[in-house]
Amino acid sequence: MGKQITRAFAAGLLLSAILILIFKPFDSGDKEAAVKKGYVQVKETEYNQMKKEKTEWEEKYKALSAKNKETSVKPKDDKSKTKSDKTEKEPKKDTTKDSAKKETTKEPIVKYQLTIKKGMTPNQIAEKLKAAKIIDHQGNFVEYLIKNKYHEKIQLGDFNVTNEMDYKEIAVIITKGR
Repeated sequence: MGKQITRAFAAGLLLSAILILIFKPFDSGDKEAAVKKGYVQVKETEYNQMKKEKTEWEEKYKALSAKNKETSVKPKDDKSKTKSDKTEKEPKKDTTKDSAKKETTKEPIVKYQLTIKKGMTPNQIAEKLKAAKIIDHQGNFVEYLIKNKYHEKIQLGDFNVTNEMDYKEIAVIITKGR
């Protein structure tokens, strides 16, 4: 009786293995559940393209930084020195009056719903924000994202932004605070 039980158990295992092999290709599973909520699954080619874009942006940033350092290191001519000496001697103006004037002449508040889709680059996002008049300088915004490593954390979705927000506030919103 021991042999019959062993043979029946082995036949059950063999049948189970055959069924798994046959039906495994048809099991689509819930691939969305395999990806954590708030994340997106990307193909390896897309990932490599994003890595390439990242290195290109970093190189551009380094080149711009080096260029800015060169221009800021240039010695000042005598005319600029005399101007700075004169401004030091003059009494400083009250800046609160100037800021109050600026506030009254401010542009109207522009609200915009930014939609970030799969595969969008920081440059494309900045382009949309510039077109909507949320930011003034597209390159500066992209440079800020890269410098502060926000470009690695950008999330997909719809985000409400205004032209009163600075780069950091916009970056925190589009990265959902990550």
